[in-house]
Amino acid sequence: MKRRFRSPSLFWTFAGAFLVVLIAATALQVLVIATIVEPVATQWAESRADLIARETAQEIGAALAESPEADIRGILRSHHTEVRPIILAYRPPDGRIIADRPMPPQYRRRLQSFMPPPPDTITGRHDLRWPRRGPIADRESRRRRVLSRYPVVLDSGIAGEVIAWAPPRRFTLWPRATPWPILLSVPIAVLLAGSAGLVMFRLLLKRLRALDNLAARVTAGDLDARVRDPGADEIGQLGARLNRMTESLAEAKQRIEESDRQRRQLLADISHELATPLTSIHGYAETLLEPSVPVSEEERSAYLQNVLEESKRMDLLIQDLLDLTRLEAGAISLERVRLDWTALCRNTMNRFESRFREEGLKILWSGPAEQAWILADGRRLEQVLENLLINALRYVPVGGTVTLSLEPVPETLPPRFRLTVADDGPGFPPEDLPHVFDRFYRADAARSTGGSGLGLAIVQEIIRLHGGKTRAENRKPVGASILVELPASETTASTED
Repeated sequence: MKRRFRSPSLFWTFAGAFLVVLIAATALQVLVIATIVEPVATQWAESRADLIARETAQEIGAALAESPEADIRGILRSHHTEVRPIILAYRPPDGRIIADRPMPPQYRRRLQSFMPPPPDTITGRHDLRWPRRGPIADRESRRRRVLSRYPVVLDSGIAGEVIAWAPPRRFTLWPRATPWPILLSVPIAVLLAGSAGLVMFRLLLKRLRALDNLAARVTAGDLDARVRDPGADEIGQLGARLNRMTESLAEAKQRIEESDRQRRQLLADISHELATPLTSIHGYAETLLEPSVPVSEEERSAYLQNVLEESKRMDLLIQDLLDLTRLEAGAISLERVRLDWTALCRNTMNRFESRFREEGLKILWSGPAEQAWILADGRRLEQVLENLLINALRYVPVGGTVTLSLEPVPETLPPRFRLTVADDGPGFPPEDLPHVFDRFYRADAARSTGGSGLGLAIVQEIIRLHGGKTRAENRKPVGASILVELPASETTASTED
């Protein structure tokens, strides 16, 4: 397996990468200078050296033609150049070397070592031992760094030669003529750039460590951790997303804890609700089966009737619990049809009128008789209204009145209808209002009247599946109201428009 060398800190990784890039850039610069700049500069220097050597040879020839005592060294110095160190040397026939500047002994010996011997006498013709005119292009001369050689020609013959020679130079990263402030600015610029890059990365690393700290705290279970002031850049956006993710995790944890609490409460409520009828059935059965207990036929019939009622109560509880569970799990599919909610409510109310009379209660319709078209499952909406009316039967005292009304909700888009089931009973305790639609909620006054305690929870789930909402509120001065809202069908909305 290939081994990777990585630092545990991004800071050192970044510093190493910065150093590698700096070294690579320097090597590339040296390579470019050596392969491109240096050959071009050398060619330009050779061309200029050839021109200087030719002009110098012509000028020395003209000066010697006027006077044998001409200032040869002054002529050489006048053609001296600093663009690239080039030594201009003149060697007369006597073998001396006259240069444009003082030369170290080793330079003078090297120059004399490869110069041809001078002619014995000045003749009237060119001596063949002198090189031809022009720049030197052979390999040996280039090795000796001879750039150009020109003879000094007089009418009487050759009076010597002018040589343009480039002394050997040491390797340097920059030209010798570069001013020292520029040389000093290069390392300072590199240090400043490197320092600025490291400082910026330290700031970047600090923000990354804040994200890492958040992740560590969330992993440890601290869902209250947040990145303070994440910023608006890319890292800030990542921090904001992590904050939102942590908030979502906290909300999910709260929901799970609430669901677990409700589950435990549900098990406790089911155990309590089933325990009461089971205890009654168990007691009646033991009484009927005990030979030592005398039981008349009337008592036996009453006991059996109580067993039947308790079994019906258990069956009701189990059926309601199964319905609520299927509704919450989405296992019940709604058969939606376009129906008139007003007609459905009035028909259900008519079916309950006799039961209300038997309980000494009144049931009235106070809303308009206009049609209210919705898209819904009619059987489930009948179940909703039945549960609301049964709930009213349980806790509205004798002589009370239950009023139904159905009307459009004003200023809502899309249009909605609201069903209100109101009574003049004792109302809900204020502290119980948020829990009216919870499982097994029953008002204290109704604890002895039976019922599963799941009716309003089933109402809420059915309305939720229809895209509606429910709420409970107390009336003034007395009474309570259950409000149910459902969206109107699209056909109704377009007809009204």
